[in-house]
Amino acid sequence: MPDSSAALPLRDYTRLTFGELAQAILSLTAHELHQLLGYECVHAQREPVLALLRARLAELGRGVAPSGTPTLFIPEQAGSPENLPVMPRIDTEVEGTEQGRPAL
Repeated sequence: MPDSSAALPLRDYTRLTFGELAQAILSLTAHELHQLLGYECVHAQREPVLALLRARLAELGRGVAPSGTPTLFIPEQAGSPENLPVMPRIDTEVEGTEQGRPAL
């Protein structure tokens, strides 16, 4: 049976210590973190790891961009749209948008 962790964005994901994983995920995109989260939910279900991945996803959701490439990972899809940083949500009205226009 082939190792399903081979398709994950971090090489040797299943062998990383918690500290190594915490450092390595800093460069991952939301899409890549979702891949790890899905794998973790199906396979090991380690609560500290799940919490770590969810916390990093929350940081990206607040606008924190992925940092440099970790030494454990060389991206294969660096130019794909899935690897772009998550943009923060804008909750305020912007002048000239549909929200700011009077009803007809």
